[in-house]
Amino acid sequence: MKKYTQYIIVLVAALVFVPSSAFAATVYLETAKNSISVGDTAIVTVKINADAATINTVEGNISIKSPANNVVVQEFSLANSAFGLWPRTPSLSSDGKTVSFVGGVPGGFSIEGATVFKIIVEAKAVGQVTIAPEAFSAFANDGKGTVIPVQGKGITLSVTPKQNGAQPNNEWQKVVAADTVPPEDFIIVLGQDKSLFDGKKFAFFSALDNQSGIDYYDVSENGAPAVRSGSTYVLQNQIDDIKLDVVAHDKAGNKKNSSYSGSGDEGISWPAIAIVVVIISLAYLGYKKWRGGKKNASPAL
Repeated sequence: MKKYTQYIIVLVAALVFVPSSAFAATVYLETAKNSISVGDTAIVTVKINADAATINTVEGNISIKSPANNVVVQEFSLANSAFGLWPRTPSLSSDGKTVSFVGGVPGGFSIEGATVFKIIVEAKAVGQVTIAPEAFSAFANDGKGTVIPVQGKGITLSVTPKQNGAQPNNEWQKVVAADTVPPEDFIIVLGQDKSLFDGKKFAFFSALDNQSGIDYYDVSENGAPAVRSGSTYVLQNQIDDIKLDVVAHDKAGNKKNSSYSGSGDEGISWPAIAIVVVIISLAYLGYKKWRGGKKNASPAL
């Protein structure tokens, strides 16, 4: 517990004492190559340059302009992402044309070429495809949610005919097949804040996986059957002692377990829980803005 407390204290200090210069940021896309053949699967990486600003939250859309549905989105990966908190994990619109997300990072960062997430696309038909950032917002790590201007730079993918006898090149499958490493160890922290989840007690956990990325979590509360969850889980039992078993699964099927047992009040009285509430609140602002009038939407925390 001591080492975790020290870790959280460092994060608190980062939030409080690191100054933020809200200059600008640039969101751009990268691929191994800009020309792929029909049947190939490619990885498109969404990246951000902080450009001297200190950013802790980013939200936006990635548009896929493909008149003939030349490519389709197969998967998303958070492997090596600079963001560890996802009020809205990357998700695809019903028409397959827009990827939306909201991500946050403890303490913020001010680095160049940080990975936000990865989009895995499959080429279906010959033609040109434009993939570009749209409606992006970044927020400064200044405790005020100051908006940082964001410039977007897209890419154009050329889908060429499949060569006779050539086997499809699947970049993503190579990544998954090579991933035999389970997610890293992670801890479970309990919290409660009147501004979040109607004031209910919740558990927060965020595993890292730098190969294929975290896919989902299974959470079992007090021995009940496990349910699938994001990185934040609202407790069903708000009164009694709590036993949580959480399993983090990566995209390759590797997994890592973590457990918590004790009084909910004990977890909430831990002074360092303040940092978790701050982190979730910062990113939750972006989620609520995205949600707007979409009353049927539910957070993927």
